[in-house]
Amino acid sequence: ARLAHDKMDSKGESPVYQGTQEEQERSKQDESSYTAEVYASSRSRSLSSISKMTHLDVTATEDVTKGLLVEKCTSSPLQDWEPEEYIEQETQESGSQGMLRNRHGTKGHTGPKPEAQSCLQNITTENTDQKAKESLLLKGLVIVGFVLLSFCIFCFGNLTSKAQQAPKNPTVEAFLSQFIQLQDRFPGQSPHLWLRGRKFLQKHLNASHHTQPAIIIFTAARKGERTLRCLSAGVADTYSAALHASTVQIDGMDKSRLQSDKAKLEVDSELSSAFQAGGRAAVIHRFELLPAGATLIFYKYCDHESAAFKDVALLLTVLLEEEMLETHISLQQVEERVRDFLWAKFTNTRTHSSYNHMDSDKLSGLWSRISHLVLPIYPVQTIEEGGCHVRT
Repeated sequence: ARLAHDKMDSKGESPVYQGTQEEQERSKQDESSYTAEVYASSRSRSLSSISKMTHLDVTATEDVTKGLLVEKCTSSPLQDWEPEEYIEQETQESGSQGMLRNRHGTKGHTGPKPEAQSCLQNITTENTDQKAKESLLLKGLVIVGFVLLSFCIFCFGNLTSKAQQAPKNPTVEAFLSQFIQLQDRFPGQSPHLWLRGRKFLQKHLNASHHTQPAIIIFTAARKGERTLRCLSAGVADTYSAALHASTVQIDGMDKSRLQSDKAKLEVDSELSSAFQAGGRAAVIHRFELLPAGATLIFYKYCDHESAAFKDVALLLTVLLEEEMLETHISLQQVEERVRDFLWAKFTNTRTHSSYNHMDSDKLSGLWSRISHLVLPIYPVQTIEEGGCHVRT
């Protein structure tokens, strides 16, 4: 009887125990279903947020100018482009399991409306037109610059051609033509003789208003005495011939035997008569042989501002005591030799200083007036042997 009672007790407790275990399993399933539902809902929301952020980032990277135009033009149409998010949930109860099923819809984008497409096309067209206008403006500026440059070149060339076609001074042209022939007659001279001498006399001939006469000192050594005389006379004749005038020549050797006062009067008379008669050039040969006091007359003819005749050429020759001049001697050295030679010739400490006699101060004043240009002359053998009329 006890054993039977114990079996009945064990059978009575078994249903209770089994019922409790089924309830626990159902509760666990409900909790897992709820957890899955929450996880699915949060994931759907995360995907929606990421999609929105991606769309905004792509939109923000557009060109600034295009973005402004799109914002102005398509502010209202683009609102229709915003993604429509929908979530479809279906809950289905299962009698046996009691689980919830969630079905989430996918979010999508609707296509742009035709109005937005038309506005974007207009923006693209405006950008293309703007670039075309900028290109045309640049081309226009280049063309205008080229035209202006061509015009300036044309004007400059026209002025240059007119300047070249301007009539030249016939007097200067005649002088240059004969000066070139003179250069052929006296070969072996220093380039300074022809270059500096030509420019000096040409400038004087071409001047419209003369302020002082053209004065040149030619010098040579003993072996070039005849060449010195012939070449200086030739330069004077070339100058006066261009002006259709005559040349006067004064020989210092002829005046060296006279007293200073008489020699000075004769030199003054000859120069004044010749220039008043229309002569335009004078050669004073062997200037160093004139009496010292007689040279003071050249204050009258060679003064810088108050010369008696300003539109004439005065050529003075000085024959040095040495036999030959160095070939490559400079013009400054030539000038210094002539100055020292005249100082030794015209100044004498034993001579009484008076108004009619030369002294160092007076010679300094005279030298500053006659030493505008000092040029060397070298001997030409054929002229030294045969005279000025011999052709070389």
